[in-house]
Amino acid sequence: MSERESRQAEIVHECDFDHPLEQVWKAVTTPALLARWIGLAPGGGDTARSEIDYRIVETQAHERVWFAWHDPATDQPQSTVLIELEPLAPDRTRLRLTHRPGVMHQRAANDSYHSPRALAA
Repeated sequence: MSERESRQAEIVHECDFDHPLEQVWKAVTTPALLARWIGLAPGGGDTARSEIDYRIVETQAHERVWFAWHDPATDQPQSTVLIELEPLAPDRTRLRLTHRPGVMHQRAANDSYHSPRALAA
């Protein structure tokens, strides 16, 4: 799939939460919390849809998190899911999820990259 085709096929969903940015960030970057929220354990597991494989590949603290996402039950290649967070008020946060089928995330050499291990620090 070309870059242009992927952009045309991308799925974007926005929603606002009545929770502070830090709490939403924790929910989307803590594997156990994320698994409860979306109903899937990373890398499979004992959920009903355990064939889905996803993992955090990069973060920009309290702003963005990129996931590698793959469903081996389909013929689609691995894709990228980007979650972006925006504070709206002290206790409100906007979450924007963008799924780009067939496109792997590539980071720029000069970005503010944080490895998934940095999340544990």
